[in-house]
Amino acid sequence: MSKKEEQAEAYLQEAVLTLESAETLFEAASENTNIWAQVVKNAYDAIEQMISSAIADKGESIPRAHPAKIKKFIELYDPKESIQNSLFKWLRRRSETQYVDFKGDEINVPHKQFSQNDAEEILNDAKRILKYIKD
Repeated sequence: MSKKEEQAEAYLQEAVLTLESAETLFEAASENTNIWAQVVKNAYDAIEQMISSAIADKGESIPRAHPAKIKKFIELYDPKESIQNSLFKWLRRRSETQYVDFKGDEINVPHKQFSQNDAEEILNDAKRILKYIKD
């Protein structure tokens, strides 16, 4: 097994574990609705690990920048539009809510930006992307 193949396998294993952690958080969130953002963050991290696995599997270097990583994955695999849309949607949503910051005169607090519906949607998207990559 080449180093890139080892890297691809390791990324995929991490993606599965990270997705499982997001699902565990989702199940626990009914008692603490302030953790929907953590579900989204973990699910997004799993997605990035999945696409990093796919990039490594092609023997390519994995870009460090989030947008470049997604663009590289799309260049290499040309996934259907719905997967591309999901990748860019969650990149944007996660980036907009990564840090406590100002948006105009308001303080943007990540845990207030995501709902149960958002958490459920990204989990479904992550599972769909994982299936695509495994296939």
